[in-house]
Amino acid sequence: MSTLVVGQTNPNKNQFVVKKERVIDYERIFSDKEIQQLDSIVNDLWQKGIAEIAIITIDERHTDKDHFDQYVFNNLTGYVPGEYGKNNGIVIAISKQFRLMRIENGYGIEKIMSDEATKKIIEKYFIPKFKDDNYFEGTRSGLDAIVSHVEKKVQQYNYTDASSIFLPSLFQKIRTFVLENGTPQTFRNLDNDNPSYNFTSLDVFLGPARKQAFILKDFLETDYYEMTIRKSDGKDYQFIYFGEHVPEQTFIKKNMHAYRVYWLDPGDQLISQDVWPLLYQMEDEMTQHSASSNPKKFTDYSWKLKQEFYPMERKYKNIDRNDTIAFFQDHVFIKGEKKGVFDINENKRVLSIKMDDGQHPSFAIFKMEDRYYYRYHFNKTEQKLYLVPLDEKEGNDLISVEGCTLVFEILEQ
Repeated sequence: MSTLVVGQTNPNKNQFVVKKERVIDYERIFSDKEIQQLDSIVNDLWQKGIAEIAIITIDERHTDKDHFDQYVFNNLTGYVPGEYGKNNGIVIAISKQFRLMRIENGYGIEKIMSDEATKKIIEKYFIPKFKDDNYFEGTRSGLDAIVSHVEKKVQQYNYTDASSIFLPSLFQKIRTFVLENGTPQTFRNLDNDNPSYNFTSLDVFLGPARKQAFILKDFLETDYYEMTIRKSDGKDYQFIYFGEHVPEQTFIKKNMHAYRVYWLDPGDQLISQDVWPLLYQMEDEMTQHSASSNPKKFTDYSWKLKQEFYPMERKYKNIDRNDTIAFFQDHVFIKGEKKGVFDINENKRVLSIKMDDGQHPSFAIFKMEDRYYYRYHFNKTEQKLYLVPLDEKEGNDLISVEGCTLVFEILEQ
């Protein structure tokens, strides 16, 4: 809890008796009906897990005017510490006799309602009605202002930093695994063809997804900065991890920072109890997955062109041209003959091929300057290599506009 009061000595007064009511009116300044109305508002916020609020009136039986602030801090804040891990308690202490009031916020509430904001609410909504001796209207007005402020802020901040348990390196590892071994699946209207993978008792979906990006294999790992873990009972856990550059802002909340893992809308769940077992399961299955343990890169294999994917028709068509491609050192071999050199940008997953003079393989159509560029994707489970022709420049990036995705299978030796 926060306080602006420094140490004082508290006189010997009656100790505050902890009760479970949310509105405790020792001064009897509210009617029974008014207490019910205030309790209904407080209870609604309590049930939503947004904040735990107690409204308490005290008088000379508890403290004196000079020690009012200290008494509130020392004796009343323990009544609503807030939920474990959230510290989202709020104590509204009022004394008609002393003509004083104080609001104490838990550390979790301080993040969304500062001391300055709290002071403004007191001065604007509580005090004017209190001066007219209308304590219910003042309390109701102030309580409504608190609820409105907190609920609005929670919509912006309803997340928690889970990086201490869900390590950024593990997020990246799971993402890479799903992209290498997963299949496209739409699991909400917001996204199309999300990369997904079915573990033993849960599914993982990556998002957000550009239309057909995963089917075409025209994407960067960093495009997928959102991960949803869905248990077999249908419960979802949504996480965010992004670097310095984010392609769009759908799931990014205010004050999120790069290279951290955030848990969206955790509610009353605990990551150590609810999420950690799922992470442990996925990491164990990924370790046991023989394909994911394969250290080989796609350049360690020889490949045969088997299909082309036509995005407008969303259809794969078989190819019978017997085109093959292989890589050795920095040389590229077409149909078993050395035809040029290649280079790889692993960060952008771009393969560039520079053909020797006069050489032009049948599948190489779009040439920029002196090279052919492809976005590559190696699916270790399917043992397939996808090459997406990149035919235009957009700023510093290469993009695919017209080309068909080429699908290669490992050439049996």
